[in-house]
Amino acid sequence: MKKERQKAVLRLFLVFLNLAAAAVLTAGAIKMGQRGYSLETWGEILKGRSWVETSEYEQKAAGAVFDAMSAAAQSSRMERNGEYDPDRIIRIRDYLDGKTVYDLIPEDQKKEGICYRFGDLYQWSLKGINISQDILSESYRPLFYGSVQEYANECDEEYNTVVSQIAEAMEVIQKDVAEYQQMKKSWSAETVNVRYALWDLGNGNVYTNVPELQKNDIQQEELENFFYRLGSYYSFDSRSAGVTQKNTGEYYSYNTHALLTDMDAHLTGEYQIYVGIDTAFPVTDSFALEERAYEEAGRLAAGLITGMTISMLILLCSCSWLLWKLAGYISGFLAEMVSNAGMAVRVCILFVGYEGIQILLWLFLGKGAFASMVVLLCKLAVLTLLIWDGVQRQKLLDEVKLLAAGEQTAPISAQGLFPGNHQMAEAVNNLGNGLRNALQEQMKSERMKAALITNVSHDLKTPLTSIINYVDLMKRERIDSPKAQEYLEVLDQKSQRLKQLTEDLVEASRASSGNVVLDMQRIDLKELLMQTSGEFEERFDERGLKLIADYPRDPLYVEADGRRLWRIIENLYRNVEKYAMPYTRVYLELKSNGEQAVLSMKNISEQPLNISAEELTERFTRGDESRSTDGSGLGLSIAKDLTELQKGTFTIYLDGDLFKVTVMFPWKSAPESVQKGPKS
Repeated sequence: MKKERQKAVLRLFLVFLNLAAAAVLTAGAIKMGQRGYSLETWGEILKGRSWVETSEYEQKAAGAVFDAMSAAAQSSRMERNGEYDPDRIIRIRDYLDGKTVYDLIPEDQKKEGICYRFGDLYQWSLKGINISQDILSESYRPLFYGSVQEYANECDEEYNTVVSQIAEAMEVIQKDVAEYQQMKKSWSAETVNVRYALWDLGNGNVYTNVPELQKNDIQQEELENFFYRLGSYYSFDSRSAGVTQKNTGEYYSYNTHALLTDMDAHLTGEYQIYVGIDTAFPVTDSFALEERAYEEAGRLAAGLITGMTISMLILLCSCSWLLWKLAGYISGFLAEMVSNAGMAVRVCILFVGYEGIQILLWLFLGKGAFASMVVLLCKLAVLTLLIWDGVQRQKLLDEVKLLAAGEQTAPISAQGLFPGNHQMAEAVNNLGNGLRNALQEQMKSERMKAALITNVSHDLKTPLTSIINYVDLMKRERIDSPKAQEYLEVLDQKSQRLKQLTEDLVEASRASSGNVVLDMQRIDLKELLMQTSGEFEERFDERGLKLIADYPRDPLYVEADGRRLWRIIENLYRNVEKYAMPYTRVYLELKSNGEQAVLSMKNISEQPLNISAEELTERFTRGDESRSTDGSGLGLSIAKDLTELQKGTFTIYLDGDLFKVTVMFPWKSAPESVQKGPKS
């Protein structure tokens, strides 16, 4: 009882300790989250980096560079020597299209568009435009002409169109001047910590918000010394496209010229642009305010981090076992639920559960840094499970591939697999057992068929030999009856055919089972074909078949078993002899394709070939469905099996009554004595 009481007290203490630690963590996370900083920024705070060294400052500085370029471009259109310049000239169409301004327009270009002094149009816009009875009341005259009507008449333009463009340009100019005046206030050195200078090398003008840099005799060294001593800076030289920067990012390193062009900067030649940020922050602008907020966040983090770290360690140490047990109960419940549902339902349950966990975390922890860290850990856990599930599936796939290749003998271990993968492993094991049993039955059946053919053939051979011998003896006797002689001749033919069929059966069985011992030698296939053609010449002549042979000039060697190779060729010739249409040509070709010796033989079939090429190489398949010839239907099957046993290929091509067989063997080089020739 005492021990039980002590355990209860210990559990109660752990509960209160965990609640206290959780409260400290929650309060710290809420305070840190209220600052609105990202996890990356909090990491930089904890590493002790200054505001200028952070990625957040770098992003803000990059934005300041862009804005400073825009301000410099605007100044270049409005100013000369640091002051607003009303004497600049605008061609109305060009200003409307791209806000282009000119310092001077030659008189020979006066017909390219109506022109005004910038200040005249601005003052005119302030007075307001007056059009009475379609006639413009002109407060200021255009350059080169006494009136708009004079320009329109001389340049052959519509008067009303020109007036409309002038009115539109005045509206744009009034807006641009207002923006320029506001820009001068907001970008003055007393307002911002950002400094900029755009130096037009063509006319020597400097457009800047730094008064001491506003002079015509400025030097590059003076500009560099001013900006490069600031805490962060950016400079671009159009002559070399060279960029120098510090703490402003890489955003504009390659497109500064394009940016200034889009901003309609008025430049007369090459230029340099400088942008700097005084990181001493003497002016209270957004940079200074954010630096103070960053330092305050650093002080806050320093005060909270110790308590939060201790609380985290307490929770990790004391809650691990409780969380593990809870996770076990939840996972058991989910596993039971998922195992009894379909695949689509399982995926939906898991997806909804994952999304629900994230929603709960955001609701309880808010959107701060701690919540982001917990959600990240949750995502890492899910990623780990997905990776482990993928590894399991890959393992199952590898086992299935081994099973398909016939290399898998042991069953797949299903231990430690997820429920779905466990079921798949069991199904694969059952499939493997079924395939192995079927394969064993097939092999047993093949062995039984081979044994049956061999035994029956041997059993037939003895009485068949006796029949052949007795028929031969009877033919030697003097039998006067013509009928008896005719009967003996039929017996002789049929017994010889039965003998050939028995021998073909045994050879077909051995060839298909691979139970053949090969004596591989280098053989001249050309010589063997010429010899066979000579032996079959009389037989072909009896049926009116004309053999047209095409042999290579030199011997063509292959590595094969001579006796089996002879049997293959003999079967091809016999097939032609039996089934070719009489009084037709038979084509024989032997050649080398560089890697193989290719033998092809084609003829016209006497009987219609109403079967496929694959069926012709099956056992007991004959070209004549009436089976009127004395063939066994095994010749092509034996030839195909013997060819493949010797690492060759045997293919048949049918096109109507055209029959073509192609046999290929790996080519072998000629013996050294043949290659070099006889010695003199």
